Amino acid sequence: MFHTLQKTFRAYFIGIILTFGLSTQMKAQIMDAFVLKKDGAGLCPGGQIRVYIDPNPNYVLYYWEILRPSGWSGVAVSGVSGPSLSHNEALPYRLRVEDVNGITYYSQQLNVVLLTPPPSIITPSPNVTQICQGEDVKLEANPILTAFYKWEYNNTILPENGLSITARKAGTYKLSVTDQNSCTTVSTPYTLSYFSSLVVQLNTVPTICDVNASPLNLQGSPAGGEYRGVGVTDKVLGTFSPSVAGVGDHEIEYAVRNSGTCPEIVEKINIKISEPKAIINNSLNRTDLCNGESVLLSGTPGFATYEWFLNGSSVNTMKDLTVSATGDYSLKVTDAENCSNTSAPVRINFFTASATSMDAVASVCGTNYSPITLNGAPSGGIFTIDNLPATVFDYKKLGFGKHVINYKVNGVLTCLNGESSQEVYISPYPKIDLGNDIFLGKGNAVTLKGYIGNDYTYRWSPSNDLDNPNIANPLASPMQTSEYILSVTSDRGCESKDTIKINVYDKVYVPTAFSPNGDGQNDLWELSGINNYPDAEIQVFDRWGSIVFYSKGNYLPFDGTNAGNPLKEGTYIYKIYLYPNHPIFQYNGTLTILR
Repeated sequence: MFHTLQKTFRAYFIGIILTFGLSTQMKAQIMDAFVLKKDGAGLCPGGQIRVYIDPNPNYVLYYWEILRPSGWSGVAVSGVSGPSLSHNEALPYRLRVEDVNGITYYSQQLNVVLLTPPPSIITPSPNVTQICQGEDVKLEANPILTAFYKWEYNNTILPENGLSITARKAGTYKLSVTDQNSCTTVSTPYTLSYFSSLVVQLNTVPTICDVNASPLNLQGSPAGGEYRGVGVTDKVLGTFSPSVAGVGDHEIEYAVRNSGTCPEIVEKINIKISEPKAIINNSLNRTDLCNGESVLLSGTPGFATYEWFLNGSSVNTMKDLTVSATGDYSLKVTDAENCSNTSAPVRINFFTASATSMDAVASVCGTNYSPITLNGAPSGGIFTIDNLPATVFDYKKLGFGKHVINYKVNGVLTCLNGESSQEVYISPYPKIDLGNDIFLGKGNAVTLKGYIGNDYTYRWSPSNDLDNPNIANPLASPMQTSEYILSVTSDRGCESKDTIKINVYDKVYVPTAFSPNGDGQNDLWELSGINNYPDAEIQVFDRWGSIVFYSKGNYLPFDGTNAGNPLKEGTYIYKIYLYPNHPIFQYNGTLTILR
């Protein structure tokens, strides 16, 4: 409330002055009339701070003052008679201004504090000043939140700006740390030197234009080192093979063993295998034009020379070529390394009549096919699939059924407006389910059930023991276990297959007793017909439920022993599983061993 009254009084007072004028003997002075601002939080040591006010066209004279121990005094700096001041003292500031009517205004006092600069310390890890060539030292800065780090090597600014860098070369390193207040501190220089003065050199290699050029031997000194890098096929001789390296920039090393305990010294060069790209840019972004039009073909800027060819004959050596005739146009470019490349021919067609067409899209069975990009001629038309805009034919998304592709050219070339269409069928594979395997008593027959509809053809294989292999539900009467494959083909040629197994079983004769006494008669428990079941599983238990005999697969007759020891005379329980996965086909009973 007080401040509101104060402002109201000040405005009233100024109004009176402006209304009645001021005498030359009395000038109005108004304190705390406006706010003084500053750039930043304070003054960085050794720097300057800018203080200012917002522009006011009524102010004509400016007097900057600083509060020193002796009181307010003017700032002795040239060029400060304006609404801003850059100065280097951390003291209170204020500004006195006069307006066009001679009224004096004082700003509010602005205190400028001296900021504490951020520390800038380089800590080497390990703490050394000498290293072997090829080694490195990690230089770390003291971490400061929101600070910016600038590293220098031999007075050259490095691209790294993080908390640490890896120093690999001898020389002088410095660190500048700038905090969030833009105060900067430069560290004490850190100088790194080498233990050894051995100098390794590797001669440079001119750009190679042909990736299939003959191998060359690199030249390094002193002798006895090892060559390394992509494309080096002989590390001792320094043989470099362009075909092994391939196109691109390849860093090659020459490593020489150092003296003493220092590791080897490595010198590096870059071998460039050039492949300039001859790219033809089309001003119309189309290759089909009407007679009477023209198109500007341009090469990519930056090459040393250009040469245009029409149907194989040179026609121009400029970067750009204006084309108004049908033909195959190609461009040869040569770069600064004198490496050349010729583009593939670009066919430019000039038409006089409509001839709209599109690439064929195949009808298929199933949907597991990659999408096909739709292409039409002349270019620039619009594709639709089932009346919806499209650029690709996606079998999976479109799904089963008939799909109509339409290509319409309208407006791109007035002389080639037209339309074409095609039908594509995506048909499902027949769904066959022959069910579970069948168990059939020997000498019997069973009807196989493969029918899924009338619009299919059926074929069974093998045809053995089938009354008709070309119908859906043939009668099968195999005398031994057999597998049958059913192939079903739709009216669109889509084929599916399924397999069913008919397990033909016969009775097994199981003796209820045998006498393993070595007299040559009934010494073995033989199971007549068991060999018809190659996966049969036989178990024999004693009266306490412990298993004394086990067989799975090819049956070797039980001889009345367990682990080589004769079993006692008595009654035992047996279980015979003809098909272990189908417990219904089993024999259970008792077996007597006689001695």
